[in-house]
Amino acid sequence: MPKIIIVGAGPGGLATAIRLASRGYSVEIFEAANRVGGRMAGFENGSYSFDTGPTILQLPRVYQELFTESGLNLSDYIQFKQLDPNTRVHFWDNTRLDLTSNIEAFKIQLGAIRSDLGTAFDKWYAEHVRKYKVGYKSYLGTPVRSIAGYLNPLEIARAISFRPWESLYQQFWHHFKDERIAYALSYSSKYLGMHPTVCSSIFSLIPYLEFADGVWHPEGGFRALALAMAKATEDLGTRIHLNSSVKQIWIENRQTKGVELASGERVRADAVIINADFAHAMKNLLPESARGKYTDAKLGKMQFSCSTFMLYLGINRRYEDLPHHQIYLSDNVRKRSRPWIDDSALDEENPPFYVCNPTIIDPSNAPAGHSTLFVLVPIPNTAYNVDWASKQKSYRNLIIQRMPLLGYKNIEKHIVTETCYTANTWQDDYRTHLGAVFNLTHNWKQLGPLRPHIRSNTVSKLYFIGGAVHPGSGLLTILEAAKSATSFVGQDITTSVNDT
Repeated sequence: MPKIIIVGAGPGGLATAIRLASRGYSVEIFEAANRVGGRMAGFENGSYSFDTGPTILQLPRVYQELFTESGLNLSDYIQFKQLDPNTRVHFWDNTRLDLTSNIEAFKIQLGAIRSDLGTAFDKWYAEHVRKYKVGYKSYLGTPVRSIAGYLNPLEIARAISFRPWESLYQQFWHHFKDERIAYALSYSSKYLGMHPTVCSSIFSLIPYLEFADGVWHPEGGFRALALAMAKATEDLGTRIHLNSSVKQIWIENRQTKGVELASGERVRADAVIINADFAHAMKNLLPESARGKYTDAKLGKMQFSCSTFMLYLGINRRYEDLPHHQIYLSDNVRKRSRPWIDDSALDEENPPFYVCNPTIIDPSNAPAGHSTLFVLVPIPNTAYNVDWASKQKSYRNLIIQRMPLLGYKNIEKHIVTETCYTANTWQDDYRTHLGAVFNLTHNWKQLGPLRPHIRSNTVSKLYFIGGAVHPGSGLLTILEAAKSATSFVGQDITTSVNDT
């Protein structure tokens, strides 16, 4: 039985382990932390529990497929709850818009803004039904091809009809001619580390999927999803080693031999899959000879996303009248010059921000009558040298003062516990290069075949899984990458299950 070692028990590593174990491989995961999940592991502060990574679950069928194709029943491990609205967006002019998969309700809101917008939405939606059929499986749901592999005349003709050269903002402006709607529907570009005016319109599939399939929340939070995935892969025979840091990948003559642990022990394997942050792994887990083109100089030229300033608040009251997800889009999101367009400086005047209020649908994370809040603000990554030792307290106060913009009045007096993360936290505690939580940006030079590959081009039987590789960052795309990684391993190392 071929043995596969996975370095890191993040969602990508866990999903890959589930797929490989169900196909007859012997799988072991080595995780440096004391719990599974990577950035999705979460933490507790007193009697309050917090998610630390993703807060938005899209396309539940991807999780259903992961479990079903591995011979498991998803509902035996985790349940999902649909949200309504998906997200409430507040604008710089004190108006707001509820994004919802209740299409008729959404069109009523649009009609109150301008009478023709409902019809405009129908046209946009119909276009994206076609775009999904053409683009999802071919680009997101299958392993990356070579550049030449994408030069299929029929595929090119289909893609051109969707104007991929437009920015995400341009596409929504093209359809709606309203700046608020254009920014509301393109806010997902932040998942990709980019401003809507420089992010390709190919990513308009993200808001379409939220309209078509909704936004969901796993019962118990995303930390419960991590535990469910870990339980599933253990049920299939995977061994998970916590508090087991990998010092380096064991490589001889460009062949993967296994891993060397921090203890000095070497563990042999037929293949290794790295589920650590890509740039961190290149710098810390691989010898120079195994890095290929991803030298320090190359990584220094690549474009990484912003980081995030986080406040995790335990609150002694509930906010039943406020939705699960809210975003405040300040007037500064409309600026198209630096530093606004690339988060290269800290916005200390009018920053946009996001608040997650999960207790209204998942009360298990706080004592009765209390709640948890998760506040996120895009900030520069550590390449821009913000002095957080001197800035953290004042920036925290600024964000707390702005929370009434989303309906959280007098929040300061209700705070029981508080934890703050800066870019330095993500870099130092979570081993994320530059604290860039959305990993490599998704500009044209870092898309598809131009993104780092799942299968190493330099070392045999070495693979990568996570937000840096195709198809990109985000929980949904990382689960699709796990499917591709399993396909590559199956091509390189067969089992009796593969042969059957």
